[in-house]
Amino acid sequence: MGLRFYVFSDSYPCEAVLAAARHKGIPYERVEIPPVVHAPVMRVMFGERTVPGAQVDGRKVHRTSAIFHALDDMVSEPRLFPADPDHRTLVEQAETWGAGPFQDIGRRLVWFHMRGRPEVVRRWAEVDAHTVSRTAKRMFARPMAEIAAMANEATAERVEADLAALPGHLDRVDALIADRVIGDPSAPNAADFQILSSVAAWWLIADLRPVLAGRACVASALRLFPRYLDRPAIPGGVMPDRWLDPLRAGALTPA
Repeated sequence: MGLRFYVFSDSYPCEAVLAAARHKGIPYERVEIPPVVHAPVMRVMFGERTVPGAQVDGRKVHRTSAIFHALDDMVSEPRLFPADPDHRTLVEQAETWGAGPFQDIGRRLVWFHMRGRPEVVRRWAEVDAHTVSRTAKRMFARPMAEIAAMANEATAERVEADLAALPGHLDRVDALIADRVIGDPSAPNAADFQILSSVAAWWLIADLRPVLAGRACVASALRLFPRYLDRPAIPGGVMPDRWLDPLRAGALTPA
């Protein structure tokens, strides 16, 4: 029956499972569902509104964590969850953390900015290889951004809190790299794909780049997901300076 993914372009959780399948050498079929339209389609097919979803040998699998395990069941090597029990435990713990509220930070940050800069949605459409998604982004950029921001609770209060917590999250990911739980370019595991896809998405936001530059986790993320280097950046000016000034000050403070 093979492997079929239900995704939309520029969703970093979707990029995580697609990259994992390519890493394992598993051929797949891709079914593209435009942003916002995906919610009712996914709810009918998988019982939840979010992407990605997959059909693995005819079996429906939803969410990144479950898909990583299903890919290891399909093809054992290279493993997404290491065979060594101690390393596997650390990877599973890190991947679970990355699949939790951490994953939602990027959704809020990106869609908060898209609502303020809907023209970026149309710019991204120009490099979208999928006709349906490209057309939807061109025609419905503003309502798409508004609806997605509301659906992901990208309120000013939530985004301000996310920014305040961002340095701590970056420190934690850098520590996972230092401890060699993730970050091995020759053997990325499920936690690499899960966590670093979120970090790569943060790089798209121009206002955050001074804060992210020089971080080990950002270098690892862009190495694993190089397509984010080519995406048009989301211009600054959406978030108030009072949210960003503490981050900028911290980025300039010597370690």
